[in-house]
Amino acid sequence: MTQPEPIEPLVQELQDTLTRLYGPLLASRDLWKLLGFTNPAAYRQARLRQRIPVVEFEIEGRRGRFALTQDVARWLAEQRLSIPQTNKDLETSNDVTD
Repeated sequence: MTQPEPIEPLVQELQDTLTRLYGPLLASRDLWKLLGFTNPAAYRQARLRQRIPVVEFEIEGRRGRFALTQDVARWLAEQRLSIPQTNKDLETSNDVTD
């Protein structure tokens, strides 16, 4: 049985990359893509249903909503680590059940 991968290195790597690309704040025009929505309308619908997985906020004097890059990086890392690590892990578990 393999041990779960620690999340922090992946969070840091994602945060560094996203910060380099977008800065410390993500505007909704970028956020919908990073959260995996197919289009802005699907993102707006999820927002209306309160199904956005990160905290969004408004900034006085600016249009739109924002999320912290670090929050999105953590959410992405959590999603990645919640699935099997590699196809080899799947093959190993299939060998045990055969």
